[in-house]
Amino acid sequence: MENVKNLLISLHNDEDGATATEYIILLVLIACFVIMIVKAFGGTVAKKFQDANTDVKTNVDFSSRPTG
Repeated sequence: MENVKNLLISLHNDEDGATATEYIILLVLIACFVIMIVKAFGGTVAKKFQDANTDVKTNVDFSSRPTG
């Protein structure tokens, strides 16, 4: 019976699970923040890249590439 009591006491004093839970909560909060940022600015960033791609296609002459 003393072994069971000691096991329960050691499990009660073990804080590894609490630390892991805190890290998981922090990770979920960071993921939510990143998702909100991507939703808020994703369309704008995609539009900027699309505009830059269009500018490169129309303004850059690819026929005069250097040889060698």
